[in-house]
Amino acid sequence: MFGAFHISAAAAVIAAAFLAARRLSVSIGAGIPSDEINNSIDRILAVSGWILIITEIYKQLFLYHIVNNGAYDWWYFPFQLCSVPMYLCVLLPLTVGRLRDAFLTFMATFTFVSASAALAFPEDFLRTYVTLTVHGFVWHGVLLFISLFILFSHQADLSRRGFARAAGLFILLSAAAILINILSESRMAKAHSAHIIPNNYAAMFYMNPYHISPQPVVGTVQEMTCIPLGLALYALAVISAAGLVCICFSRFGRISRSGRER
Repeated sequence: MFGAFHISAAAAVIAAAFLAARRLSVSIGAGIPSDEINNSIDRILAVSGWILIITEIYKQLFLYHIVNNGAYDWWYFPFQLCSVPMYLCVLLPLTVGRLRDAFLTFMATFTFVSASAALAFPEDFLRTYVTLTVHGFVWHGVLLFISLFILFSHQADLSRRGFARAAGLFILLSAAAILINILSESRMAKAHSAHIIPNNYAAMFYMNPYHISPQPVVGTVQEMTCIPLGLALYALAVISAAGLVCICFSRFGRISRSGRER
């Protein structure tokens, strides 16, 4: 970690997002109609989303046929915080108004938190199989590109109301993740006890109401108090981190706009 490859790959993603956003800003300055601008944004994010979908299909097939010998392990079901942009990017062209703003703001802030944290400390996707490791780096690199592209092009609503909508979306998605964890509990326990799959529970969003979280700090809090309190604190921590991203980039946006005006 933090070697030449690690740092240069992150720098390449940041540069790509900046250049794409810069090109979009030039188009906006040239007076191109907003509908065409939105279509350009939708195309860039849709392509990113389909890259994620294609690589995720490969990962799921590899895990099912090679790693787990024809058994499905719900631990790898694609509904983690880092999986959500795959769906939001391809659904974005179908959205308008506040829902569109919520999608963009969520991917700008919450996705930035999840992608940057994963890329900074990638132990979770350093696997025995090289292709799965490559998948992890490519996946989170695309996520970082998505979030930075939205932030650099000032497409997110970083106001209090805008972030509140993104936080509300996070809460809804967290509830769906917990539901998936609950519904898969008995099935995974049976498969694990029969030595069919290595994991005995699912941890979508790392928010399972029956098990101590594998996240270091969250798991410690749950052991000291209780699982529900740990989940609530974890959700609050994620929202706070995304809120900090919102504050930092909203100030950056004001500074950059004032600089252009001068």
